[in-house]
Order: sequence, then structure tokens, then C-alpha cells
Amino acid sequence: MECFTVEKDGFCGFLHEPVADHAAEDGGVQRFVGKALIVLGGSEGNENIPRNLGARFAHEGVTALGLCYWNVPGLPTELVEVPVESVERACAFLRGRGYERIGIYGISKGGELALLAASLMPELTCAVALSPLDHVMPGITETGGLVSKGVSARSSWTWRGEPLACAPGGVRLPYAGIIRRMVSGRQLDMRFVYERMLEDASAASAIQVERINGSVLLVSPEHDTMWPSDEACRRIERRLRTHGHSWEVGCLSYERASHIMVPMETSVLRLFREERRFPRECAASREDAFRRTLAFLERW
Repeated sequence: MECFTVEKDGFCGFLHEPVADHAAEDGGVQRFVGKALIVLGGSEGNENIPRNLGARFAHEGVTALGLCYWNVPGLPTELVEVPVESVERACAFLRGRGYERIGIYGISKGGELALLAASLMPELTCAVALSPLDHVMPGITETGGLVSKGVSARSSWTWRGEPLACAPGGVRLPYAGIIRRMVSGRQLDMRFVYERMLEDASAASAIQVERINGSVLLVSPEHDTMWPSDEACRRIERRLRTHGHSWEVGCLSYERASHIMVPMETSVLRLFREERRFPRECAASREDAFRRTLAFLERW
């Protein structure tokens, strides 16, 4: 694994390249020759997904550059007006290493960024978005626990130094409603918060997914209690097909699943009732989505 910093390299990330002798059976490295994948975590802003899921992809034969896009030295300390150029610099690095095809993969807030970056950068020819939304959302203030967070009036993202149009924000999180739902539903449920924002969103904040220069794979639970990614994925698929998208469009939906669709076991899973009630089935859904993602990346 190679490590990169914003100060030295222009981006913060972890490069995982497969070793031929250790890549998964059934062809391993040969299935993905010339391809590399930028891997994004969610709003947690830590190294867990870039490091660990990047390593999992490399084990399967896929070169993966796990990218941190905020909350690291040289980048914003809040998820507010985060420069999308971090993805662009990571992509340029991979092309400089000789990878001819660069894709991007992200979960939750990283899924939003994956779709957005691919819509802005034609050099990204594949996008995999897990539990994403289809609009640029307002930023998230503070880095502590839930009670300290708020929804910024400013955008989550900037491009070429300018903030991108976003859904309306500028509010404190409705803690009473969130706690009430946690008590009555025995799970983290913030879907209603984002549904309200999306109701007032304009066409200006919609991610122009039809501009993506390649294949798109969407993955979500049938009902996402964190935010309405299930509805967003259906809108994204419909928008791509309406615009006659020339490349493959896939949409996977899982009945036994939660917002966390990456093939990893974390303590966060316990926050979702579906994960507690059907742990084996949810784990199987995550693994199935990962295997189908590998097949999708092989076709790309």
C-alpha cells in the first residue's frame, strides 16, 4: 500500500495494487487489466473504507485508490464546500501510472460525490454509487457526534473554486424527531430530514448523471432509513434512460439490507433494525452487491 498526502501529492489516499500470486482465483488480476477504481467512504470522513475496502478490491484483482476527501490536513475540516478536484488529482495520478480506464465507487455521501465527479470529469468512465442521493446536498457542519451536527446553508462541494448549487439547507438537525424515531423504531432514521430538503430542491441542484462518460451501477436497500437513496436510485436510472445513456446502467435493490451496502462488518450496522433482525441476510446482500460490482467492473 502506498500513502499520499494533500501537501505532497495534492490528494490524500491509499493505493492498493493487486499482487498476481494473491489475487482471487478465476482470473484475478487478468480480469481487470488496465483498470483502476477510486474508492470513497461516506460522511464519517475517516480512513476505514479507503483503506480496508480498497484492500478488498485489490485482493480481488482490482487496483483501488482509496481517497479521503475531507477532514484530513489540507482539506476542509467540515463537510462543507469540499473541492471535487481531489478526485481529479487522484484520477490524473492513476493515468500517470498507466491505467487506461479509471472508475469511481462511493457509499452514501461518497456515492453522491462519485456520481457528481463522474458527471464533471469525462476521464472517469465508470461510476458505482451505493446508497446515494441524486442532488448535490448542503454541507454538514461540525465533526463530532450527532447532537453537534447541523445542515449548512452552503453546498457540500465546490468545482473550479465555485460552490455547486445545492438543495436548501441552513438548519439544525431536528433532534427531537430523530430521537423519537430512534425510540419508536429502534433504529437510526433520518430519512424524513432529507425528504424535506429534497422536496424543496430545484433542478439546478440535480446531479447531471446523463453527462457521465460510461457505465453506471446503482445499489441501495429497498427502504433506506438514513436517507431516501432507494427513491434517488430509481430517479437516477429513469433520468439516464430518458436521456438515452449509451452505456450500461444497472440498478440493484435489496430487501434485507440497510444504508450500509459495503461488504464490511462495522459497529454502525447495529444502528439499523434490519441489520439486527436479519444479520445473515443483510451480510449476504452486501456480499452479493460486491460480487455483482466485480462482474460489472469486468464488463466495463
